[in-house]
Amino acid sequence: MTTRLPAFEVLVDMARNDPNGLETLRRSMTEAVIAAASSDSTKRRLKGLQFRVDLERQRARTPLAAAIRISEMMCRSLADLHASMVTPLEEIEIKELPRDPDRSNIIPFPIDR
Repeated sequence: MTTRLPAFEVLVDMARNDPNGLETLRRSMTEAVIAAASSDSTKRRLKGLQFRVDLERQRARTPLAAAIRISEMMCRSLADLHASMVTPLEEIEIKELPRDPDRSNIIPFPIDR
């Protein structure tokens, strides 16, 4: 059984008049999404993500600050995903060049004094 998200106006009314009820709804819908995950590893990842979101909400002083923190988390995650898709594998695996033991490959840099 799936729980449908109430209409926006109902959510606004709950936020104003029944914040505990809105929080209960948020938690139950979040738990339902996690429970419906296709595999145990996905459930673990979703629980970990929800844990991080909850920590950011607790650390924030206001609901707006919490929304900004969570939005920043999402933007960082999207940027990481984008970078992993567009960065060539050669650039990701930077290999250190072998060092010449006698250092004959170093060109002296002149210093004007």
